[in-house]
Amino acid sequence: MNDTAAARLKLLVVDDEPSQLLTLRDLFEHEGFQVTTCKSFDEALARCSDQVFAAAILDLQLHGHDGIDLFRQLQQLQPAMRVIIHTGYGSFHSAKDAVNLGAFAYVEKALDPAELILWVHRAAKDLLSEALSHSEQQFRDLLDDVKAIVWESELPTHRFIFVSQQAEAILGFPVARWIEDPTFWDQRIVDEDRSRYEEFRTACANGSGDRDLELRVTAADGAIVWLHLVAHLVADSDGNPQMLRGAMFDVTHQKVSEQQLRDMEIQLEHVSRLSTLGEMVAGIAHEINQPLAAIANFAVAAKVAIANDDCEHSVPIESWLETICDQTENCGQIIRGLRSFVKRGHGDYQWIDLNQIVQDSVNLIECNLHNHFADLTCNLCESPQMVFGNAVQLRQVIVNLLQNACDATRERESATVSINVTLGDDYARVAVRDNGAGISEQQQAKIFDAFFTTKEEGIGMGLAISKSIVEAHGGKLSFDSSPDGSTFYVTLPLSKDRPRVDVSREKVSR
Repeated sequence: MNDTAAARLKLLVVDDEPSQLLTLRDLFEHEGFQVTTCKSFDEALARCSDQVFAAAILDLQLHGHDGIDLFRQLQQLQPAMRVIIHTGYGSFHSAKDAVNLGAFAYVEKALDPAELILWVHRAAKDLLSEALSHSEQQFRDLLDDVKAIVWESELPTHRFIFVSQQAEAILGFPVARWIEDPTFWDQRIVDEDRSRYEEFRTACANGSGDRDLELRVTAADGAIVWLHLVAHLVADSDGNPQMLRGAMFDVTHQKVSEQQLRDMEIQLEHVSRLSTLGEMVAGIAHEINQPLAAIANFAVAAKVAIANDDCEHSVPIESWLETICDQTENCGQIIRGLRSFVKRGHGDYQWIDLNQIVQDSVNLIECNLHNHFADLTCNLCESPQMVFGNAVQLRQVIVNLLQNACDATRERESATVSINVTLGDDYARVAVRDNGAGISEQQQAKIFDAFFTTKEEGIGMGLAISKSIVEAHGGKLSFDSSPDGSTFYVTLPLSKDRPRVDVSREKVSR
């Protein structure tokens, strides 16, 4: 096996932003690559001098250097390496230079990393295709370790003529089923995705270039597996379509994680709306109770005065006043019902792990690329810390504090945000710390007031709602601040009769 085959899964990532490096490292390690990160021009050259990489992701602008210059030197060191330019400062000229030098792809940084993931997988597939042209046995040896189903199908029948062993690991069916049973693959595809696959297969056979598709298939154990298909048309010497060659990547975990994050965001948005509505209804009910009480008092007084007056009236004033009193009492009952409805009870409370709430909140914040300018660290307790409460509401509080911390550090050159879970004798505490400019003394007195905000686009309800939620859980929301930054503390009680948990948790540090 030569150096290129040995490096089939090695990926070099070069970027001068630490948070971007961490994000890309985690993303592509999950995709099955061995990731090496470099934050400078010289470090990248040093790594390429003693290691062989299948592909590289290069930032276009590095401190004191140009990514295109680094690209030129890496080409001299490793001509076979696929290089993908990944930049937030894209331009026509830089794209032209990259293409002329032979860059595999030119991808602008965006909120959705799917395009970059696709190009990296295409680079890996391209490397595999090149290896196939040299040696069939070399190709088979290489595929045994790749976390993807690599396949070939003949045209026009679309029958599989080769499937790698990863097919058995991913879907649970022996490779022989793929080869011997012509209906096997079609029967595995989920009904809703079958028509899209037929269109994809037809387009691959009739066109040129690579194509890709995501679809769902049923595994041997009945589980639904998401596969990302990449296909390449292979023609004979006369240019006639001969076969399709490609790879299938298991992206189930990515799809499930994306859906969980979307569901969590919807839950938090819903709770935020309900909490705001509850605060408004409680305030309105309190204000309306006073005039209603005054109306009732005056109606009773008028009834007494008329009863003491011997004059006869041409209209039933006493009956009208009685109706006023009755309807005022009805209004009061309605308002008391509203206040009881919006008052937070314990119907949705349960024992929850505070560590997990914090970790979920950190994941939500980190999925927003607008927050990646800040260095976010998370330290959890060694073991689960069980508190009695509403998981969605507590997650709303932590997300709000983390987002406020990120917003407070946007003007800092080296922005840092940390969140720590600590344990006291009878309480658990979450501390969210930032190195922003702090909160002025004038603002500190109003920081928890409803509709008070220091943000241009804020409505001033986040901290007010958070304080109400924490207090409804029997806890306390507090803070301290200085010109070097602010720290917000969520202190929650630990009940003596909380459930015993024997599951240990490793300390997480990001």
